[in-house]
Amino acid sequence: MTAQPSSFRARILAGWDCVPARPERSRRCPNLLFRRSGLSLLEVILAVAILGGCLAVTGELVRLGVRNAEEARELTRAQLLCEGKMEEIAAGVAAVESASMVPFETDPDWTYTVDVSPLDAQQLTLVRVTVQQLDSERSYPLTFTLSRWILNPASTTGETSTPTTTEGQTATSGASSDASN
Repeated sequence: MTAQPSSFRARILAGWDCVPARPERSRRCPNLLFRRSGLSLLEVILAVAILGGCLAVTGELVRLGVRNAEEARELTRAQLLCEGKMEEIAAGVAAVESASMVPFETDPDWTYTVDVSPLDAQQLTLVRVTVQQLDSERSYPLTFTLSRWILNPASTTGETSTPTTTEGQTATSGASSDASN
């Protein structure tokens, strides 16, 4: 076994500063293997490029999620407005007649269209309510359509009445032919 040289220069010339670890050869110590510490510039650039790509994909996914959440919220609003208008027509609060592009009183950014199609054989009427958003940044307008068969109001006579119960009280609803009210 050889003794370790005492001077710094003698140790370098003898190859004592090289630590064998990887199969790469040192330029200063061609006979010995050495351990390389740190990252090369190419490895750093590659890592930054991969990180940037991942951030770009994640940002796009977040943008798509926000856009779809906004569309779902607006479609829910359209559905609620459409159901409300259909219930008004079915309850007799609104007339059963066709209307086109009428703005809502509560939300003027939305319009509704009512299509009424009577059916001759039965005493039914097809009522189709379509709600559409007026101003939108989309290339296509957001619409929602609801269809329902209801009794034809022209076929019901003024003589009929239907009993309804409200909080334990019985009342009659319908039109009467008696004008002495």
